[in-house]
Order: sequence, then C-alpha cells, then structure tokens
Amino acid sequence: MDKIDHLRNAYENFKNDETLVFEKIKSPDNRYHYIPTLEGYNIIMGLHALYMENNLEKAKRYYYKAAHVAEYMSRVYDRRIVDSGINQISYAMLSDNPELIHRYTLLRNKVNHESGIGYNFTNSVQNILLNNWEKLDWNIHCLERLVKVPRFNGCEGVLPVLNGFKHKDQKLITVGLKQLLATHKKRNNDPLISRFFSTDTAGFCKLAWIKGYEIDLKSSFVPIELMPVKPLEHYEDYEFLNNKA
Repeated sequence: MDKIDHLRNAYENFKNDETLVFEKIKSPDNRYHYIPTLEGYNIIMGLHALYMENNLEKAKRYYYKAAHVAEYMSRVYDRRIVDSGINQISYAMLSDNPELIHRYTLLRNKVNHESGIGYNFTNSVQNILLNNWEKLDWNIHCLERLVKVPRFNGCEGVLPVLNGFKHKDQKLITVGLKQLLATHKKRNNDPLISRFFSTDTAGFCKLAWIKGYEIDLKSSFVPIELMPVKPLEHYEDYEFLNNKA
C-alpha cells in the first residue's frame, strides 16, 4: 500500500479511539490497560497533522499529549518508560513544552535496566539536557559495548552524536545523526511511522537544537520545521494526567 494511503487509513481507523478510551477508563480496573493507547493515538494524529495537514502547532500538541501519557504511566504505574528507548523523551522534546521536558530529565522507574540500550539512549538525553557530562561518560561506555552486538549495529551512530555533545563539536554530532538516519530502518520498524519519520534521529536532532546546534539533515524523516525551539502559547491536556492516580 502507498504510504500516503496507509497514513490516511490509519487516521480513519484511529480518529475515534480517544472517545472509546475515555469510556473504558471510567472503570479504574481498565486504566492501566487502556490509558497507554492514548499515546499511540496521539502519535498517529501527530503524524497526520505533520505530513498530511502541514499543521506544525497541531503536531506539537499531539506529541505533548503522547509524551505526557507515557510520563503519567511511569509516574503512577511504574510502567517501564525510561528503559524502553528514546521515543517518549523525543516526543517530549518535539512538543517544545519546557515543563514536560524538564520532568522527563528526572524520570526514573523504581528499577532501571541501567546497562541496557534502551535506558542508555534515554538517560544520555537526560544527562545532556542536565549537563551531566560525567554521567554521559557512563552512557558512552555502555553503548560502546552494546553497539558491537549484531542486533544493535544500527545504533552505532549514537556514539559520535554523544561524543559530539560531550566535546561541543557540531560537526561530530552531524556525522552521527547522518549515520543514524542512514540506519533508520534497522532501528525503527513500526510499519507506518517508519515510512515517514525517524523518531530517534529526530529526537537527537531536536536535542542538538535545544543545546544550540542548528543542524538540518535535509530529510523528510527529520522535518526541519520541527527543529527550532518554539513553545506553544497553550497546550491542551487530559484532565486525568494531572491526578496522582
């Protein structure tokens, strides 16, 4: 199926999910299982807003809600968000909401797989945002070992990215981002999203812009329109996300 038709079909299939989830989570017993589906809903809506509607502000609002839902599930239910890779913190950064981004820098699960690749991708972003350069050295140490594992060899580009941040070297960051973009399909296998968007590459590129490195990869997989740091005046939210449970 053509990727445009694929996205149109997904949009039509997902667009009523929000209402259905609201009905399901009226029962507390359903909340753990159904709330996370709002993350996926908002990601698809954001993809449609970005690539079909050319509506950047709308996409940012969807990415904000997707990342906020994931943060809520981690905070309230200890769902393994920090261990799961860079996607959620990427959407937080792409939303340009400073409060959400700050909360993501502090996000932890009760138990974290600190030697795993998912944790080190996310934690490296946290450490760069917080200027924790000594802790970033640990991420680099772990990832140097991990990218030698055959199933992770598509992640090698992360090393020049992280070393570029460490040494304040924009050229090295750019080299790493281009490597990540070239191996995008090895890491991102969602049947729809990966046809349009490289979430992890875009996340690291957005991190570069946040830190003052204005890098344009000139790729539709990392839309330059999303890179400048421009918080919205207003972010819509789900009321329940501000509750403790």
